[in-house]
Amino acid sequence: MTWPARLLAAYPPSWRARYGDELDQLVEDLCGHGRMPTALAGDLLRGAALAWVTGGRFQMTERPKRALITVLWNWVAFAATAAWFGHDLAVYPTAGEAEHIALVHQGVPDSFHVLQAAGAAGVAATAVAGALFAIGAARYALRNRRPGLLALMAVPPVVAAAWLGGLQLVPHATGTAGSLGAAVGWLLLGVAGIAGSTQAVVTVVRSAEFGERTWRAGAAAGVIVTAAMVVATGATISWGLIERASQIHPGDAGGWLIVVTIMAVTTVRAVIALIGARWIAVEDKPVAA
Repeated sequence: MTWPARLLAAYPPSWRARYGDELDQLVEDLCGHGRMPTALAGDLLRGAALAWVTGGRFQMTERPKRALITVLWNWVAFAATAAWFGHDLAVYPTAGEAEHIALVHQGVPDSFHVLQAAGAAGVAATAVAGALFAIGAARYALRNRRPGLLALMAVPPVVAAAWLGGLQLVPHATGTAGSLGAAVGWLLLGVAGIAGSTQAVVTVVRSAEFGERTWRAGAAAGVIVTAAMVVATGATISWGLIERASQIHPGDAGGWLIVVTIMAVTTVRAVIALIGARWIAVEDKPVAA
């Protein structure tokens, strides 16, 4: 076998099973008739890329479905923790301390901006994929007369509206035991609402049938979200290390360590889920090299 023929390994397995022998013979014939190996290698690599990208339909098996659901659960926990952390930064350190830290150590505001950008990218990817899945689930529910799925789809917006609306009725924390208890109770109720909404979304994803484009969008969103989690976790670690090194009396690091731990654990779980998934492309026709 000539060395360009070894590049056939870059083609999808199902494509090689159907057309590998023919293309292998073609490569041998071209090399025997004086075709330049480097030019032939370039053609083979371009053909392999086309075979993976446009060679056929995308088949979602149970394993990658579970991987996306795992990413979703970990992303929800990650995003809630990151949002709480970002809100907490608005009150600590104080404005004067923050200005001094920013002047002495530019890495502190830079890390926070990276955290914000990564979070925005993850939220945007989730919103786009969520809209596509919602449209697909609604069509499936209407076509198959599944009103239960429509009810489950309504859970996240209803819960969010109820929690935000009730937030206006919760007394502001004034230092008293009653106001503090009410605030903590409402926060825990919000966490329960997030968990319930996520479970409703997972049930819809498992019960409905979606098209190829929707699953491709879900896979892309899973990769983007996981990458955003990796970047945001690194930024949070950098922020804490630089911020603490810039202060003479940095104080207790318990809160930051808890945040970093949750973010790191959820990120690792999402990465492992994506790595362990199996994305299968089934080709319907050959792609010319």
